[in-house]
Amino acid sequence: MLLKIVKVVGIILLILILFFAWRLYLRFVLPIPHERITISLPFNSQDDDLIFINPMGETDHHTPPIGHPGLDFAWHHPAPLIAVIDGKISKIEEHPPGGHGETEKMYDVELVSGIYAIRYSEMKPADNIKVGMHLNKGDVIGRGGEYNEGALGLYYGTHWEFDYDTPVFDRLCPLTYFDPDSLSRINTIWEKVGDTFDGQFPEICSGYYKGKDK
Repeated sequence: MLLKIVKVVGIILLILILFFAWRLYLRFVLPIPHERITISLPFNSQDDDLIFINPMGETDHHTPPIGHPGLDFAWHHPAPLIAVIDGKISKIEEHPPGGHGETEKMYDVELVSGIYAIRYSEMKPADNIKVGMHLNKGDVIGRGGEYNEGALGLYYGTHWEFDYDTPVFDRLCPLTYFDPDSLSRINTIWEKVGDTFDGQFPEICSGYYKGKDK
């Protein structure tokens, strides 16, 4: 009887070890092959009136050669931030003050879909958003954090990243993952506000991140 119990316990332990080993593999090694996803922009089309986009790879305010590891979106109004794909909220953390005119406490929220992670940083989550919550594409996650800074005055913004759900690989340029409508929208927006750095960074994904989509 004791031998049977030991065998059962041993099998359970083996299953648990294999399960967590697989989870670690997913976290630290890029799974190949994997399903490539299609995402939307993290805001609705009625909020395409951005005041600026800080591109990936920008090195004026971020350390070269890699530079800015995401996209900054900003508005003069509190535009809702939405889920770009069906997924689960895996993390909500308070964002440390950055000294850039923040007027409120801000948070970083991570949405995971398969092996991909989408991060909404320096933002204000909606009251109902909780860790472990499943969201459908288009559901509201929150809004950009509120700033009052220099010539821009009062505005709302977020730092947004698209990545694999692993600490090993760096962020991805999202352009080839956007659905056709979102890609058209962000290119149109960029034509209007992409001269923030006087043409020094001419593309949405510049420098190190140009073409970095896998």
